[in-house]
Amino acid sequence: KKHKKTCVPLEELRKRLNVAETAPARDWRGMLALEGHMEQLLQGLSPASRCSLLNNFVLSHSVAMSATGSRDHALAAVRLQDRRIELLGMMERFRDQGEAMSNAAEHLLDAQKRQEAEGYFVRARAVGAAHGFFSVECTACLGLGRVAMLEGRHEECLELMRNALAASSLRENESDTMMELEVLRHLTDALFQTRQIDE
Repeated sequence: KKHKKTCVPLEELRKRLNVAETAPARDWRGMLALEGHMEQLLQGLSPASRCSLLNNFVLSHSVAMSATGSRDHALAAVRLQDRRIELLGMMERFRDQGEAMSNAAEHLLDAQKRQEAEGYFVRARAVGAAHGFFSVECTACLGLGRVAMLEGRHEECLELMRNALAASSLRENESDTMMELEVLRHLTDALFQTRQIDE
């Protein structure tokens, strides 16, 4: 459902935004009610602040998608992430840029658009490899492996997930084992599904 644009003073819009941004996941309706005024709200903000605002709209669409099951919210999140990806590249925040690409890919998977999702994961992997961010490369390889499994490319899936596992042990925050455990879970599931290990 699109929200009609009305002539609202910028000061009033920013007051509403401040209320909604305190908890964009809880108040996703409040955030999305302001989306029709987004261009006005973005005016005069620094690139970093624009990224932050766009990210809150992405988060709101993510929660709305979970609440409503609408793929439209997933696709809206991707369009917003595209804008963040461009800004993050301009600011040379390459780790955040790679993470945004993988986030966009996840939303495309939610929208049943595997081919497009694969393209974003490929881009994220390239960013991670180019700038030495193993966490980005790990997430992207895991995503590519999941897409390959869905497409029936089993050998490619296992190779990508093994690459993800290798990258998970080299990522920047080695004390955080959650990513490594996540990769292992997906890799184990893939091995079961391809009957390369027995239950």
